[in-house]
Amino acid sequence: MRVFSASIESFLQRLTLTVRQILRDEFRVEVARTRFTTPEGWNWPIRLVAIDDAQRLGYFDPDHCVIAVHRRLMVSAKDRVLKNLLRHELAHYFTYIAYHESGLEDRPHGPQFQSICTRYGLGDEVRRSTCDVAAANDEITGELENEATLARIRRLLALAQSDNEHEAALAVLRANELMVRHNLKAAALARDPAAETEYCVKCLIACKRSSPRISAIAEILAAFFVYPVQTSSGLEVTGTRANVEQAQYIADVLDRALAASWKRARAAQPAKRLRQKPFMDAAAAAYLAKLQRAKTRYPAVQQRALALLDDELAWAGRGSQGGHLHTATSWYEGCEASSAQGARAGTELEIARAVGANARVKQIEA
Repeated sequence: MRVFSASIESFLQRLTLTVRQILRDEFRVEVARTRFTTPEGWNWPIRLVAIDDAQRLGYFDPDHCVIAVHRRLMVSAKDRVLKNLLRHELAHYFTYIAYHESGLEDRPHGPQFQSICTRYGLGDEVRRSTCDVAAANDEITGELENEATLARIRRLLALAQSDNEHEAALAVLRANELMVRHNLKAAALARDPAAETEYCVKCLIACKRSSPRISAIAEILAAFFVYPVQTSSGLEVTGTRANVEQAQYIADVLDRALAASWKRARAAQPAKRLRQKPFMDAAAAAYLAKLQRAKTRYPAVQQRALALLDDELAWAGRGSQGGHLHTATSWYEGCEASSAQGARAGTELEIARAVGANARVKQIEA
C-alpha cells in the first residue's frame, strides 16, 4: 500500500535528489528535474513513492515507471543502504528499458538484470535481491552524524508511546521536526507536526479502462474526504485509513446503485436510445448538489476548514502518485432524456453510514 505524509514528502524529495545524482554520475544519462534521457534519445520519468508493505523494502513498477521505497527506511536506514537500494531499483528500471521491447525474462534477477549491473559497474551489495537493513547498517561505519540522528528519532518515537499525553505529543513533535531536518526540507504544509496525518492509497474498483459509471463514482467520492484518481489499475483513492475504508463501502454501493439505475432507466424508455455518459454525469451532479446544500448550512469556519481539507487531500493525492497527475476531458454528445433520467436517479440516491461509531470517520450527510 502506498502511503504519504509531510515527513514522507521530505523523505521522497531527498531520495529524488539522490536518484538524480546516481543517474547522472553512475548511469551516465542526461538528467532533468523530473525526467532522464537515455543515449538512444528516449525520455523516462523520475518518480518515487513510499509504501507500507509486509514483504518488500522496495520495488520498481514497470507499468507506471515508479520506484517504491518502504517508509520505515526513513528512520531506520543509513545513507549508503538507501543508495544501494535505489541503485538496485534503478538497475531494474534500466533492465526494463533495455529489454521490454524484445521481451523480459521471468526471473527478475536473472541474466538480463545481471548484465545491466555489469554494464554499470554495480557490485554484489547492489545485485542482492534481499537486504537486511539492520545488518547492512551495522556493516557501515563513518556516518556518525547520520547514526546519531537516526538514534534520536527512534528514541523520540519510543517516547511517543508514553502514557503521559503531554510527553507523547511533545515526542512526536520533536521526532517529526528532526525527520524533516534530516531529509533536508521543511514540511510542505503549515500544520502542527505533532498532529501529522498519514494518508494511504487503495484501489477501490479494479478496471483497465474507465467508464461513465466509474467517472461518476469518482466525482461523488471526492465529497467523502478522499482524493479519487483513475489510473491504469482502476479507481484509486487517497485519504486517511478510516476514510479510505469508508470509501470502499461507498464505491461498492454506488457501483451497484448506478448500474441498477441505468438498467431501470433503459427499461422504462425502451423506445429511446439513452446515452450512458450524460446519464451518469447528471446522476453524479444531482447527488453532489444535495451534499452541497448540506455544506451551505455549516458555519463559515467549518466551510473554510473543509476547503483546507480539500487542498490537503489534493496535495496528498499528488504525493502518493509520485507527484505526477494528469487530468483529461473528453467531448461527448449530450442527450436531454438521458440527463433527465440521470438527474432523477442522482436525486433518489442514498448512501447509508458504513462504519461503526468507534471509527473516526468524517462524512457529509445529505
